[in-house]
Amino acid sequence: MVLFAKEKLAAVELAELVSRVDPKVREDLVEDIIDAVLETENADAMPAEYARAVLQLWRRGKLETNNGLKALFKAALSVEPEKTAQVCEKHGCKELADYIRST
Repeated sequence: MVLFAKEKLAAVELAELVSRVDPKVREDLVEDIIDAVLETENADAMPAEYARAVLQLWRRGKLETNNGLKALFKAALSVEPEKTAQVCEKHGCKELADYIRST
């Protein structure tokens, strides 16, 4: 039960941080995170449900929305947390990068 509560809290925190991402950087941020995910050697670590969610949102052109970013971050964090944090820093999302490194 404690693990579930922690996961739920983490999801709420991630959603809040993602909602603060500047709309001006979202397109480039999404592109760089996708590159990190596609280039990873840890692809087997990504749950299939995360990959499906990202693909569905991508097809609909929704990856730059709050829900799209949240799904993309969940997928990226499952395979490349440090690269994801670096991409966030590159795009001025320091608070998000700090959160990623603290989890």
